[in-house]
Amino acid sequence: MTSSKPTTPKATPRKSASASKAAKPRSAAPAKAAATTKKPALKAVATPAPKPVQPAKPELQAAGLQAVLRKKGLIERVVKVSGAKKKDVKGIVEATLQVLGDALAAGESLALPPLGRAKVNRQKDLATGEMMVVKLRRSSEDTDKAADREDASALAEAMQ
Repeated sequence: MTSSKPTTPKATPRKSASASKAAKPRSAAPAKAAATTKKPALKAVATPAPKPVQPAKPELQAAGLQAVLRKKGLIERVVKVSGAKKKDVKGIVEATLQVLGDALAAGESLALPPLGRAKVNRQKDLATGEMMVVKLRRSSEDTDKAADREDASALAEAMQ
């Protein structure tokens, strides 16, 4: 008794789409497109050396008052120190303040020499906005360097 089994042809494995792509070499991007686009050369601009910022007036400190540095004053000082245009500095300062405020609100610590390390100590949501108590820690190196710059500028003014 012979049984005749129907013979089925063996299935050949199919190649996946990714395998067929891997086997084919990729065509190279035209080199002409990269060669025709040229970037304009950047000009080297000499920037003046930063000038040290003067501390708060002694008259205010003696009276127990604190001088407040507002955004307008900060922009003016940055313009004076950097020698850049006020229009350019204003956008950069505003963007910097926005990023710093967002980072502090998110609970991130800031490590920004020579300013120092800042982190939110306490935070409270109020009806008028958000209140944060920020702890700023400066190393003695940073304050010593600032004092040295002030002394050097005072000496330079005295010698003139």
